[in-house]
Amino acid sequence: MVSDVGKAMARLRHRDVRTRRRAVRTLFENDDPTALEAFEYLLDDEDSWFVSKALEAYRRWCPSSGIDTLTPLLNHSSVHVRRTGANLLGQFGADAEQMALLALTDKDHVVQKKAAGSLLQSPTIDAASAMLAHSNEHVRALGITHPACPQEAILRCLSDASMPVREAALSAAIATGCELSFDDVEPFLWEGEQQADILSWLVTNDTKRFTLLAPQLTSQHVRALTTHLRAHVRDSSHPLIQALLEANMLVPVARWVVQQGRQEDDLRWELVGDARLDTIERSKVLERLIGRAGEQVVQDEVQRLLSQPLEELLKVACENLSTAAGELAP
Repeated sequence: MVSDVGKAMARLRHRDVRTRRRAVRTLFENDDPTALEAFEYLLDDEDSWFVSKALEAYRRWCPSSGIDTLTPLLNHSSVHVRRTGANLLGQFGADAEQMALLALTDKDHVVQKKAAGSLLQSPTIDAASAMLAHSNEHVRALGITHPACPQEAILRCLSDASMPVREAALSAAIATGCELSFDDVEPFLWEGEQQADILSWLVTNDTKRFTLLAPQLTSQHVRALTTHLRAHVRDSSHPLIQALLEANMLVPVARWVVQQGRQEDDLRWELVGDARLDTIERSKVLERLIGRAGEQVVQDEVQRLLSQPLEELLKVACENLSTAAGELAP
């Protein structure tokens, strides 16, 4: 086998294309990582087939051959080759730090981002600092998530020129418990994609201001809160649910409760009977009970509602539940 591999490695430089192709196939069939050094020659081949096979060889054998085998890729004139090398950095963990730091200086943004992703595995402050000082906003945003990123750097990035960096800094600041003021978070409340995180932060840190802000919140905030509640809140005792109820922000709570089980029936019927909640939202809460129409507790509540004056939409929803109960009866 050794002899076959050695001969095949030598034939990668042969003038005859068919001979070289056979040599490539032989080396892959033998699956010997020591053959990798011979493929460096093919990185500069004019035939794209040989270049692709060389890159395939690097992907296959680099992880077991050591970090230094990436040097020919990362120093290559072809951006495609350098990107392949940058993609492989992550497989070496913290051992790739120095090479990844060098790759951060590459002129290609994809190489820079891949190098930054690799540096997240390196626990040193040098790695974090290099990312935070980078001209590429995506690299800086990743740098904020680096485990060695200090809180003062996170807070400083709240005023970065780039919105993605500012948003990453806000997420990190909230997640790591940085000391924030309302002035720090207010600009993000009216733009960006983190309204729910900010409102949740306000509930915990400044409930009074949350209540004052509630009337100013838009439909976008309501949607964000609804998504947040569905993803993170398991029962109505959660502080955010209670704060929303106290602030009369009932729509996101109603949209959350329709996906809850019987354990939230008290809140469900409370919302259905609350005239402050839009009639459409109240009728939707009722409509989602169609699968439970045969339950006595549901029918008792439906009959109670029908015994009093109701908006037409609510009346129709109640009648539908009553009819469904009759159809479900044995």
